[in-house]
Amino acid sequence: MRQHRQFMDRTHYLLTFSSSETLLRLLLRIVDRAPKGRTFGDVLQPAKPEYRVGVVAEVIFVGANPKNSVQNQTHQTFLTVEKYEATSTSQIVCNDASWETRFYWHKGLLGLSNATVEWHIPDTAQPGIYRIRYFGHNRKQDILKLAVTLSFEGTSPAFEVVTI
Repeated sequence: MRQHRQFMDRTHYLLTFSSSETLLRLLLRIVDRAPKGRTFGDVLQPAKPEYRVGVVAEVIFVGANPKNSVQNQTHQTFLTVEKYEATSTSQIVCNDASWETRFYWHKGLLGLSNATVEWHIPDTAQPGIYRIRYFGHNRKQDILKLAVTLSFEGTSPAFEVVTI
């Protein structure tokens, strides 16, 4: 009987501890913030104007925690690489599920963060004008109000891919 009671006391302690820990985690979850004068999705470091096949194009955006996108299905991807067509439209050539792309989230202090998108330009890439787009969700919370999740997107300036 004594062993059973000791086990029950421990279980109650563990349940209490994990419940309060979860509550504390929710209360202390830092909201996303953009740097002063910037908004989510702004380009911090644009792509170079021209790339050759076989190299890496890289763009850095004002980012937000990627976990925010799990609950919100506004966008089905974190990134796209798009090629401009002759008709002034763009065609998606790859996204975050493609082997040629990489997505890195760099967590900063006090809710600030950056997202780096890389496109390892394959030898099979067609010459032309391209852009990189980033999609995300930022968590915003005003004092004494519930947190809300807002979608955003960023688009790099156009760049050219040329063959060797």
